[in-house]
Amino acid sequence: MHVRKNTFIFILVFFSLMTTLLGCSNHNAQSRDENNNEILGLTNEIRKITSSHLAKITKDMTYREMINTLGNTKDIGSGIKIFRYEYENGQFLDINIFEHNLDVKIREDVYKHIQYFLHNKKP
Repeated sequence: MHVRKNTFIFILVFFSLMTTLLGCSNHNAQSRDENNNEILGLTNEIRKITSSHLAKITKDMTYREMINTLGNTKDIGSGIKIFRYEYENGQFLDINIFEHNLDVKIREDVYKHIQYFLHNKKP
C-alpha cells in the first residue's frame, strides 16, 4: 500500500508540474502574439503605400522596422502572417512573414519582392 501511495503522489506532482509548465509556455506564446499585434497595430483596412514608402526599406531592416516603415495594414493570412499593402499603381504587395520573432532581418526574397514593386522589374 505504501508503494501505491508514493506512486500516486508522484503522478499527482508530475501532472501538476506539467500543467503549470505547459500553461506558462502557452501564456508566453499568447502574450508574444498579442504583443506583436499590438506593436504592429494590424487593422482591417489595407494600407495604401507609395514608392517613397518602399524606397525606405533596406536589406538590413528587421520585420518590425519594415512594418513600422510601411505602416499598419491588414493580415490576410490564415496560419501565417501575410500583410497586404496596396501599391500606388493598384497592385497588391503581399508580404509573407513566417518568423515568430519580428526582430530578425527580413529574408532576401522578401527584400527582392519589395524591390520588384519599387523598380517594376523582375527580382
